[in-house]
Amino acid sequence: MTIWIAGSPEQVIEAAKTGLVSAVVTNPTVIASWTQHGESLESVAQSVVQATRLPLYVQLHGPTRQQFLRETEHLKRVSDLIIPKIPATLDGLAAARDLEASGTETLITTVCSLTQAYVCAVAGVTSICPYFSRLRDSGENAAQFIADVSAMYRREGIKTRIRPASVRSVQDVEDCLLNGADGVIIFYDLFRKLIPHPVTDTSLTAFEADWQRTTVDPDYPTKPENA
Repeated sequence: MTIWIAGSPEQVIEAAKTGLVSAVVTNPTVIASWTQHGESLESVAQSVVQATRLPLYVQLHGPTRQQFLRETEHLKRVSDLIIPKIPATLDGLAAARDLEASGTETLITTVCSLTQAYVCAVAGVTSICPYFSRLRDSGENAAQFIADVSAMYRREGIKTRIRPASVRSVQDVEDCLLNGADGVIIFYDLFRKLIPHPVTDTSLTAFEADWQRTTVDPDYPTKPENA
């Protein structure tokens, strides 16, 4: 199980410091925000990789097979930790098959149907990125879609991983995981919401009261080092 993070460079670097996230993921909106002050995609991607030491999934522009391949080659010269994120189109999947055959992992995004997920598996892609909330917004049963893809992959012994994006709430995360996802791609704000729970807060308040009544040696490290 993995957590992949999206957000501003500052946010993804902060998330990486926790050791709980396994990769950084972009989309065109994220890339546009990263470069809004004149930085190039290459320079900001390199700085994020250097700061996080995590794989960075960069969504490519394409739209042709050869353009996807050229973009991947260009970005790999920036850092080998950059991994292509490619839309689920015929050219995109053809490029992904070429890349996977040469040893380069790929993430296929905008996966919205069982047949797309099937062709992704035929192409041998490492991971797919279904759009969870966007599917639900369109009237689809997004949780059932994840379950159906997961069941198909298990039945056929397919190694392609399911990592949904467009995940907007803690309940969405739970729905993805309960229905067979291998992890989730989430923005930093949602990442911060995964842990807190009212019962946890109440329990910690009670524990703190007990700590205040506990006798320890003077050198017991109960205070921050800079206190």
